[in-house]
Amino acid sequence: MTHSTGHACQAAADLAESLLTGDDAEMDRPFTILTHEPRGGLVERREALRPVYAAIVARVGPPTLLGGTTHGPSVRWNNDERTLLLSGDHDKATLSVHRAEAFARDEFWEFDRGLLPYTWQLDRKGPGSDPGWTFNGHAAADDWESAQEQLAGMLASWAEHIPVQAPGDWVACSIWASRDWGRSMIVSYAPSDTGRELHACIDDRDHEQTPERAAHMRARGWRELDEHRWWRIELPESDPAAAAELARVVITDLRARGATCPDEVTAWDIGAGDDGELWVPGLGFKVHPRRGEHY
Repeated sequence: MTHSTGHACQAAADLAESLLTGDDAEMDRPFTILTHEPRGGLVERREALRPVYAAIVARVGPPTLLGGTTHGPSVRWNNDERTLLLSGDHDKATLSVHRAEAFARDEFWEFDRGLLPYTWQLDRKGPGSDPGWTFNGHAAADDWESAQEQLAGMLASWAEHIPVQAPGDWVACSIWASRDWGRSMIVSYAPSDTGRELHACIDDRDHEQTPERAAHMRARGWRELDEHRWWRIELPESDPAAAAELARVVITDLRARGATCPDEVTAWDIGAGDDGELWVPGLGFKVHPRRGEHY
């Protein structure tokens, strides 16, 4: 860690502590704690934020709720009166503090109006107070283009923020289409020794694997058939087009199997490292409350 990085980490930790506990904290104002390089990708932004985030956690403790948006983190620390929010975008990361109940209430009504103050949120029963307003509903995207864009944004956000907020954990969900019910397609982000961290696969065991079948599946974007007769695509997080490509394959396959709109698609078995409750209001599909089986 360079001297300048160490100074930035110390400054961010000092600011977090003063905002969360100080008597004269300025409410509702974002303070920039990190500026990203203009041409940096998600991996560069992630690694720049990692030591700053670690310094904040070392000073004020683990967050109450983890989370992210399609453009930045969305992490909050709650006490009885205040919510400290780590947020930002592709240009910068910020800290701000808010009156806890009013902040949670305003977010609830944003969701109710169809807005998304966060794309995903992970509740691991971290320390802090519950402000009493919770929204974890889900709605299907209006059309396939929107569904593909939302899924790509979710995958990119997981790749950028899960390794910082939940180091070493995977995150995944299973997707079913109503016109081909029971056939699992799994979409995930997971650490990988091979450098291919973004994954999708689909159960194809009920089809004879002829050359014609292989041609059809590859035309949809699938790349490999494994020994369990699941078709797969695995892409590196360092590729700026990887999340969009994975989302394109998923949507193409859903449509090829007869789904006519995103409302005919349901996500199941959503989790992060089998630890806590993962809410994904920005996924673009309906979400079934019961956890299922991957295989």
